[in-house]
Amino acid sequence: MLENANRRMMIPMMVLAVVVSSLSVWAASNSSAITGVVKDASGEPAVGAIVSAKNIERGITTTVFSQEHGRFNLPNLAPGKYTVRGTGGGLQTDGKETVDVVASKKMTVNLALTAPQNYREASTGARDLELLPEGEGKSFIQAKCSLCHRAVFQEILLSRKDKNGWMEALAKMRNHPYGYTGSLDITDQERDMVVEYLAKNLNLDVPPLDQQRYLPKTWVKGAAAKSIIVEFDLPKGAYPHDVTMDSQGILWVSERDLGYIGRLDPASFSYTRTRVPGENVRLTDAIAVDAKGHPWVVDARNNSVFEYNPETKKFTEFSGDKGPGNPVKGLSANTMRFLPDGTAWFTEVGASKVVRLDPATRQFTEFLPKSPGRMGPYGLAVDGAGMIWFPEQLGNKVGRINPKTGEVSEYDPPTPNAIPRRMGEDAAGNPWFSEFGAGNLVRIDYRTGKMTEYPTPTKYSGPYGVEADKTRNLIWVSECLADQMARFDPRTKTWVEYPLPEHYLSIRKISVDPKQPNRVWFGESFKDRVGYVEVIQ
Repeated sequence: MLENANRRMMIPMMVLAVVVSSLSVWAASNSSAITGVVKDASGEPAVGAIVSAKNIERGITTTVFSQEHGRFNLPNLAPGKYTVRGTGGGLQTDGKETVDVVASKKMTVNLALTAPQNYREASTGARDLELLPEGEGKSFIQAKCSLCHRAVFQEILLSRKDKNGWMEALAKMRNHPYGYTGSLDITDQERDMVVEYLAKNLNLDVPPLDQQRYLPKTWVKGAAAKSIIVEFDLPKGAYPHDVTMDSQGILWVSERDLGYIGRLDPASFSYTRTRVPGENVRLTDAIAVDAKGHPWVVDARNNSVFEYNPETKKFTEFSGDKGPGNPVKGLSANTMRFLPDGTAWFTEVGASKVVRLDPATRQFTEFLPKSPGRMGPYGLAVDGAGMIWFPEQLGNKVGRINPKTGEVSEYDPPTPNAIPRRMGEDAAGNPWFSEFGAGNLVRIDYRTGKMTEYPTPTKYSGPYGVEADKTRNLIWVSECLADQMARFDPRTKTWVEYPLPEHYLSIRKISVDPKQPNRVWFGESFKDRVGYVEVIQ
């Protein structure tokens, strides 16, 4: 329902709140398990294999890693029909095993890794980027071509074209490719540089990539194997760019391309969708929950911000066109945060500004980066002194706003062309941000402004979303190009990278579960799924 709107809008909004998967019996009946042993092609136990079981009816996939003697245990499964698959060391099971799980029973399934994996499925963006020849064009491709493509580095790596062919490919990218709303932002000089790089290294005379030779042959061992991954299918086309947890442990999802807010209860795995009011709604990346437990989203197409009350099931609209003061055009929030005074802040990467909304007065206020041009503000963090920090991914700077005075400052990251993306803050109030291009996690001492970089173990990992487990002072990062969730301990300066079972997922924002901080949630934009990694203590 839409508050302060024509009452004819109230009935449609009630109808559009639908439950797509009612699993109310989940918590009461999830005591079943699938156990077994994984063996490699020689018949030896395989330690560190990835084992996934998918509940066909409910669209829930559980993944674990085989332990000593190749043993695995897929716990907490609801009854139903499952497909089970194993991969590891460049090998996979020959097809999928099907098993009927019975309530409160342990079912046994033994797996043999006898078939070779397919390179396209086994590789990641990080691996493909690593195999691209060195050169000036490589860093440019990493910075520009990963913004909208799904498997861009793989497509480039496996392609062979002459100079004209690469020129045609670049021309296509500059003109809304494949129906994408944006286009490749590239000058003619940059285009020529990239074409020269590609025509030199990936021309028609270059032999095809030996896919079996370069196939990743990974076994997951050590601390990374002490984890469990659970993924939940969403409606096709949902494109869950961002997710966020509220204080009660409920996951809220922005179904960006379908115009719905999703609510997932992890206890029952019930998922409820509510349509955002309006015509031709297209949500932006951001979803955030305020201190009242109300999720907020932005409808870019209709230039409005919406607050949703889960108890009354009403929406309150804040229109950029109709608010007091000057109209604010082009609302397209990439990240949203709330201050203790109740104001909502969000970044506008396309319009290159930061916007503040005061819900009490409905007043929007715009803040521009100090440097001119397209700086691309993206993430947001609030430090221990109440200052607003935001990475400027297009300008390679980090900005800071004093919300009391409106003063804007800028700082240079330690690494040039680092592509700073998103931010979070630790328990001490220090902001942390990711450097997508440089492969670093960066800590800002908010008292001194000093920045310290910590490289991820995986090269070209593409660190993206950042959020702190403030109870243990651990920093979580989504490695977008490596398809991994990574945890950094600032005290010991050590990393653990948790690989996900599938690749080219496009994991952006992450959210630590306040009820179970060893569990971190994420959205898989390109697979229409949400999920979590849980560290087994």
